[in-house]
Amino acid sequence: MNGVIWSKTRKTFVPISSVPIYARMQQERLRQNRALEIHNFQLQNLTLTSFQEPHFLQFYDNNTKITGLCGEIWNLLSESLNFTLQPVKVNIDGMGMPEEDLTYKHGLLGIIFRNETVAIPKIETFRPRLAAVDFSIPLWINRNQLYIHREMIYDNIWMVKIFSWEIWCIILIMYILLSLCTFLTQNIRKNILWSKDKCKNVSFNEHLFHNFGNLCNQGYTPKHLKKSRILEVSLSFFCSIIYMSFSALLFIYVTKSIFVPPFDSFESLVANTKYSVISLKGSTGDIGFKILNLEPIVQARTAKRLIIIPTIEDMHKMACSSKKKKYAIFQGEDMHKVNGAIICHLINTGKPLSKIWVASGIVKNFKYKRTIDLE
Repeated sequence: MNGVIWSKTRKTFVPISSVPIYARMQQERLRQNRALEIHNFQLQNLTLTSFQEPHFLQFYDNNTKITGLCGEIWNLLSESLNFTLQPVKVNIDGMGMPEEDLTYKHGLLGIIFRNETVAIPKIETFRPRLAAVDFSIPLWINRNQLYIHREMIYDNIWMVKIFSWEIWCIILIMYILLSLCTFLTQNIRKNILWSKDKCKNVSFNEHLFHNFGNLCNQGYTPKHLKKSRILEVSLSFFCSIIYMSFSALLFIYVTKSIFVPPFDSFESLVANTKYSVISLKGSTGDIGFKILNLEPIVQARTAKRLIIIPTIEDMHKMACSSKKKKYAIFQGEDMHKVNGAIICHLINTGKPLSKIWVASGIVKNFKYKRTIDLE
């Protein structure tokens, strides 16, 4: 109990907690809050309702026990807080969508909205869902992204791309200059030191040909090509540098793959590609694509490029095996990590469409919600 109050005896403002009657009220409130925080359920039944969700919540032993990431969290809570956990498996597709009056009639949110259960083990904390449920402390943050099967495209001119075009221009200029120098050197030496009948006339094209062989480390210098020692050493040094550089970069280039994403966002996917987006029935993508009226989503919905698939296996089959059409899977990062590569390796592409906390859902006005949060 914070604040101040006017004291008639002291003629000044004093903290409310310093007044005995208010101090007792504050202590009583703290005692009541503390009692709620450390409440012992004494084996009281607590109903947990959900559908089967591999890796997160799985039922076994005739659906009387649960396991998985969220299942084990609630098992630990039941042991720590001393309540009897009663799992209830339901055959529904998802959380459910809000009605026009912001109520819920279908899905898990419809069940908890009607007070037919106490808790939902895993729920994404979208604000409209607060009309049906209170959220526990967050468990993790989830990113909803687009995942695609990487397409392999072979580049027929990859060897040319090892050097940049500026380097290729420098190599060409140096190659022509050195060939010109060797040609001029031979002609000067021939005119000064030898008579014409003792030396064969060699054209500039022949110098280009033999120097190109040296540049590729696949040629030799004939005896009739007379060069100065300085030019010969310079040409050999230049060819060695180019050969070693090309070989080193070639080794690096062939051992790595370059991925060029076909899109960088949902907007560019709709505008610049022919990808269709597939999502799981009852998932966040299914609900969001139906109720959101953002322009890219409306365009994709109008073009019938939003597809709802009943199972995860069918989603991966479409994304990995289709050759005529291209598909991108819209799903949460947590689902991608736990499912892994069912048929092929999928990679996330573009910016996340949304980031949302994942928590457990508690029925509205549950008296001991704080007990569960603090545990």
